[in-house]
Amino acid sequence: MTQTQIVAQLARKDEEALLHLRDQYEVYCLTIARRLLRNEQAAEECVSDVWLAVWRSETVPKDLRAYLARVTRNIALHYLEREGAQKRSGVTVLLDELAECIPDPLRQRETDAVFLREVLNDFVCGLKAEERELFVKRYWYGYSVGELAALRGWQENRVSAMLSRLRKKLRKRLEKEGYTP
Repeated sequence: MTQTQIVAQLARKDEEALLHLRDQYEVYCLTIARRLLRNEQAAEECVSDVWLAVWRSETVPKDLRAYLARVTRNIALHYLEREGAQKRSGVTVLLDELAECIPDPLRQRETDAVFLREVLNDFVCGLKAEERELFVKRYWYGYSVGELAALRGWQENRVSAMLSRLRKKLRKRLEKEGYTP
């Protein structure tokens, strides 16, 4: 079944669409949830909540893969918030890395969040394909430095250095836009 057909069925609230969606995207959503939550049971619960969120959604975009990635990531982040994260989770580490670029007051003001999202999107779109892939896999999907190095066949220190340069580049871009950490 095609994405277009699944989206159409979801719009009609046809339960069969959820079965097709799950068949095609469950592994993808579980992978995202596992990377962020680092807990199999929590990842499975998260993905169950994804299907419920999709079902309850008023509209489902045509790009199911991107939509499901966003929904899965958001639900996983809510799980982490709810748990109170007694220990440093993978997401905490990722946010700590980016904290040197993004100022605290900005992260707390929703009115600036839209502008920040636009700046970040523009920044990521302006990166070379290789840089963009590393940045997105690290800071959106939660890949570890070791996983990124293995994917590229590189040493971990090369990946770390490239990510460090990208964060510095992002910081300069944000400073240019008037934000300072």
